[in-house]
Order: sequence, then C-alpha cells, then structure tokens
Amino acid sequence: MIFPKKDDVEAFVFKRCFFDEKTTTAHLIYAFDDGPELEERIFYPDVPPIDAAKREAIDVCLRLLHLAAGVSYYKAYIPEKIKIESTVLSKEEVGFFKMFYESGLGEFSYRNKVDPILSFPFGDKRIATPAIRLKKRTVVPVGGGKDSIVTIETLKAAGIEPVLFSVGNPRPIRDTIAVSGLPSITVKRTLSPLLTEMNAAGVLNGHVPVTGIIAFILALAAVLYDFSDVAMSNERSANVGNTILNGRTVNHQWSKSVEFEKAFTALMQNVLPDFRYFSFLRPLSEAGIAKRFAAIRKYDAVFTSCNRAFRLDATKRLDRWCGECDKCRFVFLILAPFMEKERLVNIFGRNPLNEPEQTRGYEELLGLAAFKPFECVGEIKESVWAFLNLCSRPEWKDDAIVKKLKDSVLTNYKKSANSLKDEIFSFSGDHFIPKGYEDALGRLEKQLESDGLGLR
Repeated sequence: MIFPKKDDVEAFVFKRCFFDEKTTTAHLIYAFDDGPELEERIFYPDVPPIDAAKREAIDVCLRLLHLAAGVSYYKAYIPEKIKIESTVLSKEEVGFFKMFYESGLGEFSYRNKVDPILSFPFGDKRIATPAIRLKKRTVVPVGGGKDSIVTIETLKAAGIEPVLFSVGNPRPIRDTIAVSGLPSITVKRTLSPLLTEMNAAGVLNGHVPVTGIIAFILALAAVLYDFSDVAMSNERSANVGNTILNGRTVNHQWSKSVEFEKAFTALMQNVLPDFRYFSFLRPLSEAGIAKRFAAIRKYDAVFTSCNRAFRLDATKRLDRWCGECDKCRFVFLILAPFMEKERLVNIFGRNPLNEPEQTRGYEELLGLAAFKPFECVGEIKESVWAFLNLCSRPEWKDDAIVKKLKDSVLTNYKKSANSLKDEIFSFSGDHFIPKGYEDALGRLEKQLESDGLGLR
C-alpha cells in the first residue's frame, strides 16, 4: 500500500469505538483524512455477565480509552487538525488529552525534531457519571521487573492479596505471576496491522505513553471485572525528566510520573468515583526499591527489566537480560550495592561493569556525558551513589568500568557524595496512596530505614 506524505495529511480522525460483548473485545477505530481505517483491538478474557449499569460504565470508559490509545496512531503524521466523530469532549477533557499527547510524546518529539500542534475540538456536552459501584479489591499490574515484585510481596506481607494484571503475557510476566501464586487477569492488545506497514514505509515513529494507555485499559477492566484499586509500581524517580525541548521538560517516564497520576485521577473522578489509581512505590527512589527487592530472593530466576524481553514481535524477544542496554546497565548498577556479586552476575549472566565497551553507557547514567538516557532508569544521583558505594567494595573496585570512571565521578560529585544517602533513601510523602494501605506503607518504610547491606 502507498501511504501519503506527511504534508499531504490534513486531519487525524477518531472514527468510532465499541465493545463487542460476544467476544468481550474493545474495538478502537481511527483514520487519517478519508483514508483506510486503523483498528486496534483489546481482548478482555473471562468477563462476567454484563448488566445495564455495567454497560453504561463500559461505554463511558471506552470513550476515554479510544482517545488515549489514539496517540499510537496520531504520531505517524502529527497533523494539526483533529476530528472526533465518536464523541464530544468537555474543556476539562481537552486540557487532559492535550497534556497527555504533548507530554507523552515528549521523547518522540525530541528524537524526531518536531513540535506537534494539538487542537482538540470541544463542546458543552457532559457525560453523565455511571451509577455503578465497584467492589473493594486491589489489582497490581505486573511488568516482569523488580518494581511490581516489591509491590506484590509488600502487600502480601500486609495481608492484602491482590489480583495481578498484565497487558500481554511475555515470559517474565508469566513466570513472575506463577512464582507469586496469585490469581491474574491478562488482556491482549493488538495494534492495527496497518500501523506496522506505515512504520515500515517510513512514517514518524517513536516512544508513546504506554503506561498512560494501560491506565485507561485498567479503568475499563475495573468495570468488567469489578475491582476498585489499582496499585501501580512507579517510583518517585519517574518524576524527573531527561532534558528540555522548546521550554518543556522531556520525560521518557512521563506517564509514570506523579503529574500524570494526579491528572488521570482527577479525570476519572467524574467517570468512576470508586476507581482509585495510585502508585504504591511513589515514596521510594529506584535505589530504595532495589534495597527492598534484594531481600526477596525467590524471583531471581524469573524477573527481567530488559525491554528486549518485551518486544511486540515475539520472535525477536530475548528470554532474560541482554546486559548491554541502558536498562540492563542501570538495574545491574542499582542492585550491586545490595546483592552478593555472585548472585547478581548469575542473574544477568554477565558483569557489565567489567566490560570496557560499556563505558559510554555508564558515563551517561552517571551524568558524565550527555543526559540521563531515554529509558526507565533512576536519577543520576542514584547511579552516582551506587557507583561510589562500589568503589570502596573489594569485590567491585577492580572491575574495568569502576576503575576507569572512579576519578571522574569523585571529581564531579565529591562535594555532594556525603548528602546523597539521606536524599536518596528518604521516604517521600508526595504520593496519592489512599487509606487502607497504612500497614503496607509502614512495612515499606521500615524496610527502607533498616540498617543493612548497601547503606554505607
């Protein structure tokens, strides 16, 4: 198929959306101008019977999901004009989705050297709040990495037995769920095949706010499966951006930030008043989470944070860690102060800190070159604290990269080195964790404050 050039596309169109009760599948349809339709499908398995009240709530949530998921398609041409044939937006909703698209496409805009101009149409129509009430149950989305594992095990220790949730079922997610012993829900998201063809033809492509889209998938799931609480595992480090573009902060993790969480919560108040979306790990830094995770050994053989294990094309996925991407480098570094070296090297199957060819990657993580990588990694100060910690450890100090970068790190950060520990391992009150999780929060804070391996 021949696709139009960017300058020939006038409008991105939200065509329609519907939920097929027979197949329990959400259908989201888009187009550019009067071109072919792009249809995304999200399959929700084993949905209980749907009554009238639930049907009304489904429609309201689906309407917002349609708007959020559209970002994956809009980015192909980023036309200035947006047409919405499926609904009418309020001014407040326009404000949210303008921010969602602009901030969520921050990295995309930076890499592609573009500055999308977004103008969502709006009217005076108000969507009535559904009368549905949700059952008090907690769901924890699972990503297969260390963060959601800390959330799962901390909640379990506090007597809260969550249901686990995932979009897709790659090996790390599947095995993490199995080790947890908890019930789970797995939905399947299928992007339009036409988008794959468009990407191959050279349209604009890049990072989208996937976690934000999943938030809307979860809102619809809350109605379908009857649960009230979503305990995410986004840390406070996700609030910190990577760089600046046109006066705006570019944050790879924007849809994991407290800014998104606050805006999304406000938006959903008029949609599902019983629905509570929050990050249980928001009080912690990545280093604080790493300390907690190191005390949990039973997931060592299954957890994976490397993005190459989660590629959309299942035939191109790695089974565990590649050991040479920004995510692998950071996770290895931030876990090193808290784990025996042999244990950590066995998990990764290699030691990136002893591979000179990875020097540039560690220079970026440590703020010695460029800026913090566009990845789900912690703040530069966390990497610096972990690195300085290793410099004094007999088992780590002679590794190639530790030896090579030690003097540079000490020169750049010697004045702040002593204050890093208290700053990084503080317990932040800037979160939206609701009542009912006090015992779990207490356990999280107690683990952080305890003396132990790594706090040197």
